[in-house]
Amino acid sequence: MKRKIISILFLTSMSVMSGCTIQKETFHIDKHALNDTETVKQVQSYAEIAEKLKKFEITGITEELIQKLEIDYAELPPEVEFNKTAHLLAILGNGIFDYSKGTWKPTDNGVYSFDLEIYNVDTMYTNFLIGISSLNKEKLNFQNISEDTSKVNWEKGTGKRIVSFDWNGKRYALEAEVQKDWFDLNVANELNKIIMDKTDDKQLFFANDGYQECIVFYRHKDWAKSFEKETGLSLSKFN
Repeated sequence: MKRKIISILFLTSMSVMSGCTIQKETFHIDKHALNDTETVKQVQSYAEIAEKLKKFEITGITEELIQKLEIDYAELPPEVEFNKTAHLLAILGNGIFDYSKGTWKPTDNGVYSFDLEIYNVDTMYTNFLIGISSLNKEKLNFQNISEDTSKVNWEKGTGKRIVSFDWNGKRYALEAEVQKDWFDLNVANELNKIIMDKTDDKQLFFANDGYQECIVFYRHKDWAKSFEKETGLSLSKFN
């Protein structure tokens, strides 16, 4: 019988240890995403997965992180199962939170990830654009980011909000549907359309961990195809 239970305590401990976070309860299970890594054999160690990721210019992987992941995974009960490749990528791309100051900054490990149930709601789309910019600070140099939340009903968690930014000499605006503290993935899709329209060589590619973590890359199409073949993790242009 296929195991479909994830250890929230395990994921949280790993994220805190590496300066990242995976937050709150899960809201869905994407069986396809779970099965992707299974086809490349879930018995792979984190060390083996790490070596594959390094070939695709994913950085930030340390021996300490891998050892901690291996030890904690070995202690999990047999019914626990999740996508180990996606888990490692989520940790590497989740950035660094300073809870005492309520601040966040991205890492530059070649991957950006975020929990779809956002920690800092007030600046959720500003942080999203900053995170995307970290994938290529030269080509994705978004400037003068601002968020208009005047049409948000904070008590009900409904309404509309707009995030605006300057890029390549033009002002852009993306509208998001407010659903409490959940990220509107249409914003990510619309941003990728803008990027694909203005650049010829690279675009955003999205993956998920089968639960509520969104993993993002900014790469060539050939890179994406090779990455999928090597890791078994599906990538898409839109969510």
